[in-house]
Amino acid sequence: MLRWAIRAVAANSYKNKAISESKRASSKANDAKRKFSYAKREKDIEKKLNYLSEGLDSLADAVSHSSNSIEPLAEVSFVASLLAESIQDNLDNQTKDIVKQLKD
Repeated sequence: MLRWAIRAVAANSYKNKAISESKRASSKANDAKRKFSYAKREKDIEKKLNYLSEGLDSLADAVSHSSNSIEPLAEVSFVASLLAESIQDNLDNQTKDIVKQLKD
């Protein structure tokens, strides 16, 4: 049971990391979108280029955060498989106990 609890806490931690990185990616993507929109409306070439540059920088950050969310998702998947295995072992043991009690 202790192993199951530790694995559940680990899975939750990895899940939170993935969600955090995903939110950061979304925020940076929205920043990029906003900067590109500013650039589209801007008449001054210098300002337009600055907005485009800032938008590309935000877009690169969004890609980086998206990439950073992959590892925690893989960890969640791995820990989830261990949890399923632990649960299956417990269910098998309980089933054996019930069958034994019914036979007695």
